[in-house]
Amino acid sequence: MACGNKIDGEIEKLNTVLMKGHDEVMPKTMAIADIKKDLMAAAEKASEADKAVALKLSTDLQKAEDDMYEWMKNFGVAMNEVKDKNEKLKLYTELEVEVKKLTTDTETAIAAAKKFTEEHK
Repeated sequence: MACGNKIDGEIEKLNTVLMKGHDEVMPKTMAIADIKKDLMAAAEKASEADKAVALKLSTDLQKAEDDMYEWMKNFGVAMNEVKDKNEKLKLYTELEVEVKKLTTDTETAIAAAKKFTEEHK
């Protein structure tokens, strides 16, 4: 019984971490469409080389957005469909690593796109 309570406590703790990670990244993810629009508008006036850079930045933004939605789908499955507590703990641990990477990737992509947009006004 104590082992089950320990796993429940770890799951609960990780769930809180995952929700916090989601709540930090999701608003940034929701801003990506507007950031991409601004980026591509700035790229219209840029050189061909800079247009290629903008395209790469746009791809990075799209990947960050896609990865977030994939992460949310996986989190939903882990949260609602996985009943085995050991499996849930394993998935939550993996999702914790992923949400940290997602946060970094999203922030990096957004910062690079905003920098390009600012430089090419």
